[in-house]
Amino acid sequence: MGEASNRLDFLVRRNRGKTLVNKYREMFVLSGLQEKDLKSVDLDKSDEVLNQIRLIFPSVQSQVEVLSDSCTFLDSKLLTSTFAELGSADECYLFSDDVYYCGMFIVTAKSAQACCLNVAKKGYSNTCFLLDRDLRFSFTINYYLTGRGDLANNFDIRLKPLM
Repeated sequence: MGEASNRLDFLVRRNRGKTLVNKYREMFVLSGLQEKDLKSVDLDKSDEVLNQIRLIFPSVQSQVEVLSDSCTFLDSKLLTSTFAELGSADECYLFSDDVYYCGMFIVTAKSAQACCLNVAKKGYSNTCFLLDRDLRFSFTINYYLTGRGDLANNFDIRLKPLM
């Protein structure tokens, strides 16, 4: 019964994703990524990656940085120091909360770094998730508009490094 229920859940999510995927992709393009640079990761593979994240990263202590919304990725010590360790051919998974319906994208590390703050700022959930394909680090970037006291109009960047 459990496997049939899981399969049904997957089919429902995939079906719902069909109605959301164009808007999801458009949000990444509006954030500065080129359409041609977005390699789609299907829902099956996205689920596998999410399961790996749940296994690997929960016990890793987060490093936290808060940036004003007027800052760029170059102002982030966490982003710049982490991406300095990656080569130009390295790739990252990039996604937001609609990953459960629309999957993930694979982009170059350079593109991911340059656009991740915009993804957090422009996405409806104001969250961007970013991790390298070798699962050496995981970023969660939240953008808070208002109602969060000291965090209003700021990015909350959380890095979980394995490197």
